[in-house]
Amino acid sequence: MTDPQTSQPAGDVDAVVLRNLLQHIPLGPAQTIIIARGPQLLTYRGALKQVEALDVAVHVEQEWRDSDQTLRVQFMHLPLSPLSRLVLTYPLRDGYRLILIDSEDAALEPLRKVSNQLLGVLEVAGIGRKPL
Repeated sequence: MTDPQTSQPAGDVDAVVLRNLLQHIPLGPAQTIIIARGPQLLTYRGALKQVEALDVAVHVEQEWRDSDQTLRVQFMHLPLSPLSRLVLTYPLRDGYRLILIDSEDAALEPLRKVSNQLLGVLEVAGIGRKPL
């Protein structure tokens, strides 16, 4: 199995480039950043384990119904974990998604600040926000 943290390209975007871009974003101790395309995990960085990040990507894909959403906030229980997680999802171009995860009791504003930094970085990578 290919390690999605380092070498799995998808479409026109190279996961290695994405991973390198994510390295420059400061994260809190319980935060995780995921870049996914549909249920496919392209890269992630943060507190979650790889299998947990995969579970989040699949969950977001299954729950995503409205193609006109610009942001979605939800809570998710990870399998084999007693804790819920706060999940913030932004749809990006070409079916990509930026997913940010934090502990269930985290304030939303710090996560939104991280997301604003990430959205700028992802614009450079060619997968910024969908045009309105």
